[in-house]
Amino acid sequence: MYLTTFMRASLNVCLFLLCGCIPSETAKILLSGGFGDGSHFLSLVPLGKTLASRGHDVKYMVADAYLEPAAKLANSSLINFEVFHLPGLKEQVDDSHARLCDIAFADSKLSEMMRLLHLLSTINHDACEAVMMDEELLTRLSEYDGFVVDVVWVCGVYVKSYLERHRGTKDVPVVVLAPMTPIPYIFEEAGSPFVPSYQPVSLLKTMHSSSMSFIERCRNVFAYLSFVFMFDEMVFREPFADLVSRYDLHSDLTSTISNHVDLYFINSDFSVEFPFALMPNIIPVGGLTSRPANSLDNDLEEFMMSSGHHGVIIFSLGSYFAKITSTRPKFINMFIEAFSLLPQKIIFQLKELPPSELPDNIMALPWLPLNDLLGHPKTRVLLYHGGNNAFYEALYHGVPLVVVPLGGDQHDVGVRVLNSGLGTLIDMDRLSPDHIVEQLEEVLSNPAYQATARRLSAIFRDRPMSPADTAAFWVEHVIKHGGDHLRPRTQSMSFFQIYMIDILCAAISCSILLCCGIRSCFSYSCRLAKIKPKQE
Repeated sequence: MYLTTFMRASLNVCLFLLCGCIPSETAKILLSGGFGDGSHFLSLVPLGKTLASRGHDVKYMVADAYLEPAAKLANSSLINFEVFHLPGLKEQVDDSHARLCDIAFADSKLSEMMRLLHLLSTINHDACEAVMMDEELLTRLSEYDGFVVDVVWVCGVYVKSYLERHRGTKDVPVVVLAPMTPIPYIFEEAGSPFVPSYQPVSLLKTMHSSSMSFIERCRNVFAYLSFVFMFDEMVFREPFADLVSRYDLHSDLTSTISNHVDLYFINSDFSVEFPFALMPNIIPVGGLTSRPANSLDNDLEEFMMSSGHHGVIIFSLGSYFAKITSTRPKFINMFIEAFSLLPQKIIFQLKELPPSELPDNIMALPWLPLNDLLGHPKTRVLLYHGGNNAFYEALYHGVPLVVVPLGGDQHDVGVRVLNSGLGTLIDMDRLSPDHIVEQLEEVLSNPAYQATARRLSAIFRDRPMSPADTAAFWVEHVIKHGGDHLRPRTQSMSFFQIYMIDILCAAISCSILLCCGIRSCFSYSCRLAKIKPKQE
């Protein structure tokens, strides 16, 4: 009898916990992260899995060319896909990745960057148009309760506008995720202040922290203005401008998406981020892809354990820059030569093996289970390109870093690594095997980096909910309640109104008028004083 009572009580507890984990109302949620590949897609995978585990019907929208790799990356039977078709998309995306690699080594980076931005604009436009032309897909999308879209491809915002104007859907919440370091675009659209006097501009090679000299603040302000007037237009708005008129979308989309977005996620955490003010419609969810390590397969585990007390160095250039391993053999050979001088074992993400044989201490793999490797006790340091996802994965596991920034937000991550004491930076202008060895040995031999990594990891992990759980909660929140209560008044105010420049101009004008009036009165009084009364 006591056993039966205990079993009933245990069952009730399990049901209570289960009901607490699954929301009372399930929703149909669409996730759109790039086209189904790379770090931007990977950032959405943990969110999708978390939402699906909470009982929601979750699907990713991907291009058909990326369906197979996306299914492997998602790795969940709970998640399905909405697929659109665009011939030649994969070739264009591969071309953009190759150009991104070229920018890191180009003499004229500005001209190369402009060409890349033009290519990205074309890809984003054509992919979004492919979605808008697919009537069957649009019919299915009209049944969704919420969209989560990546900041680099905000087509979901325009799809929402089309569905509201032509398919009768109403108030579909949209959440925009920025998986990179904080960019001014997000703050501008969210109506949250971005103050370039202490907020370094991302995605540009400024290499500034929040403590800037006068000259650095001048550069940062110029970079901020360049970002607002060039990058925002070319990547986030210009590609979709003709779609607004062609498909009769909301006219305000030609200038801003803010009226159609309920919430913004930024892949940042203040354990390592420079402090700044946020409006309530911006939620930090830094470390979405970080998680506890799983066990490695036998070959990897054996290689890791064979490193002895020296340990293992992980080397990865991520998904977007991995082509450098085949297109820049001299660049890769420098690292191979440097690794041959070290006693540590090296796990090297290498798309194609070089013609010469690798040293015995190197294991080359086309893909790395990075979270699992970082969580292994034999891992000593992560040498990598500076991607934001891997930055937080290393932070989660308390692993020091050596950053080789090549482009994008990688310079920004490098500054955060240096500023927080998590590791060192490899100077591309001094790149050589000796310089690589010097930076690695600095981190390997100085216990302060490991101590800092463990301390900041403890701060980062001390939270009531994981980043993916936090993001899932807020997605559910805006689906239930909308986002109007989070929307700041600043979204509908101009730059001059927000920063009270109009009031300052008015005050200066009034002061000038008052001074002119006082001067006129004083001059008139002086003239009267000079006029002598006539003698009678």
